[in-house]
Amino acid sequence: MISSASALGLTVGETQAQQFIRYLHHLLEWNKTINLTAIIKPQEIIVKHFIDSLLALIATRFPQDGVVLDVGTGGGFPGIPLKIVRPDIQLVLVEPVRKKCSFLHSVIGLLKLQNVSTFNGTIEQYVKQPLNHAIDTAVVRALKFLDINKHLHELLASNGKVVLYRTEPLNTQEIGVNFRLVSESIHTLPYGYGERVVSVIQKNNP
Repeated sequence: MISSASALGLTVGETQAQQFIRYLHHLLEWNKTINLTAIIKPQEIIVKHFIDSLLALIATRFPQDGVVLDVGTGGGFPGIPLKIVRPDIQLVLVEPVRKKCSFLHSVIGLLKLQNVSTFNGTIEQYVKQPLNHAIDTAVVRALKFLDINKHLHELLASNGKVVLYRTEPLNTQEIGVNFRLVSESIHTLPYGYGERVVSVIQKNNP
């Protein structure tokens, strides 16, 4: 984990590496009964889930103590890996499948993560909740941006950003009028596990 992160210019400490290993074993154990990931080789999980999740830290700056919303987090990606490396962030995990939320709660407890909450529902349901804070950064790895564009625009702070984990670059039609493209970068994953496009877009204010 440490060497894979280092290859991309990321620093993962020994304590954080131990958290990732506990996360890995917990994920594999729960995956026997709940479909959390189709990937079951440990090295592949480390690269395709953990390292991949951390690419956002290369692509953009996360505000200190900022609120990060992970939409459709599934097994906790990318939110939990980001939280392990950036424990200062306040993390909200949105996941509609109840069993996956049970897994997320167990991981949060296992890793003793602070300032992490889960919401069992869709982003459409989450946006209807009375919220006491605006979102600084939303991370989206599993959903189509077009499907959640308007909801994210409502939730984000005035200068809020969305980090999209994609397989190909964005086109302007996908971004729409609510956002503008800030940066886009292509990253080669270690051990020949392919490439990831990370697109960062920022909210347009009226």
